[in-house]
Amino acid sequence: MFKVIILFLIVFNFRVPVFYNSAFVSIFLSAIYYIRKRGSIPFTYFFQRYNAVILIATVILAFIIVLIEFLHSQEIMTAHEKRIWVMFMMLWATIFALPLLVEGKESSAFEEIALVICCAFALQGVISLAAYLYQPLADFLMNFKTPDIAEAEQEGSLDNRFRYLNLSGILLVELTAAFGVAFITFFWIQLKYNHPYMNGWKKYVFFVFIFLGTVFSGRTGFFGLIFGFCGWLLFSFTGIFLVIKRNIAYLIASASLLFFVFYFVFTGRQRQSFLDEVFPFAFEWYYNYRDYGKFQVSSMEATSLHYYYLTDETLLKGHGLTPYGGSSPYPHSDAGYTNNLVFGGILFMVCLVIYQCLYSARPIAMAVKKNSRENLIDVAFFVMLFIYIFFVEIKAPAVGYMHLIEVMYLALGSGYVIQFYSQKEPDELTE
Repeated sequence: MFKVIILFLIVFNFRVPVFYNSAFVSIFLSAIYYIRKRGSIPFTYFFQRYNAVILIATVILAFIIVLIEFLHSQEIMTAHEKRIWVMFMMLWATIFALPLLVEGKESSAFEEIALVICCAFALQGVISLAAYLYQPLADFLMNFKTPDIAEAEQEGSLDNRFRYLNLSGILLVELTAAFGVAFITFFWIQLKYNHPYMNGWKKYVFFVFIFLGTVFSGRTGFFGLIFGFCGWLLFSFTGIFLVIKRNIAYLIASASLLFFVFYFVFTGRQRQSFLDEVFPFAFEWYYNYRDYGKFQVSSMEATSLHYYYLTDETLLKGHGLTPYGGSSPYPHSDAGYTNNLVFGGILFMVCLVIYQCLYSARPIAMAVKKNSRENLIDVAFFVMLFIYIFFVEIKAPAVGYMHLIEVMYLALGSGYVIQFYSQKEPDELTE
């Protein structure tokens, strides 16, 4: 649980009095743990090539953004660059916490971190559900939000308020996209890992709360569910009937329990809130099909409006700003590809692609060295994560931009590298 709390503090990075944000709290708690148990603070994994390259590349990416802004005579240190520096701090905190997260589990570090990620997102799902059902907790969580969200809450102008009922400083598209990564990780564990905390009925508890966290945060995460399930099905297809036979009792019991809780434990007002507010948003595609005979989601329909013709000049060198209005020569756009091309052109987009490759290239190269089903699953997992973030980019800036996802990618990639070298001499970890 301590590992889960540490990772939770890093990935969700919410506002905390005195410490500024929870990532700094994780660094503080990790340092206390190291000093009390080891007598010193280890910096081993900062010198691991995989981690060092990503940290250095993150700094370089920040300076590339500054350079683009400077060449276009735009304001230096915009929100675009600030996000990169915040991401650097979160990546730094993750590497600092790695000795704690994998201690005693180096030979299975990858699986251990994957499990901790699933636990952290299931915990977030529990918090969202509890806050939605218990108003004092919802009001308390609002204290951790930014002033503009708190002000909108007081004025009663906060749309889909349930999307903010979480203990996270990262919200909306980025949060729900991160739940998608948790889904992919969850299904990967089902293929690889028979951990006592992730088998039998326990894995259904994890799945339900990760699912609920996605329901409350947004719909993009369901694409991660599809990605993960398809990956699981690809490697389980030949034995699918055996899998169903082994799990049919759990499936029936889980569905029955959810039905019982919804109709006999929840109050009538709580049930009606779900039916009137949460479900129509989370499952809009179903309601549109039921009412109009079309599988449509308004946000996906609107996404097409955020893509438009870009001039050759824009594609060549960009404008050093994003199309959010103001002095931008283009209409407002939330789309990731449009934002990056308007900001820095094709070359900037190429830089982002190269940066994103750093998270997956080394683990994939390690996995392909051994020709086995286990390693093939690992290759498919990292390829899927790589493709997924470019899929999210269609909706919003994601590549080299979404803190939460990049932190998980670093933790998983570093865990895989640690596990790969666990059978070798300690000094080879720095290779």
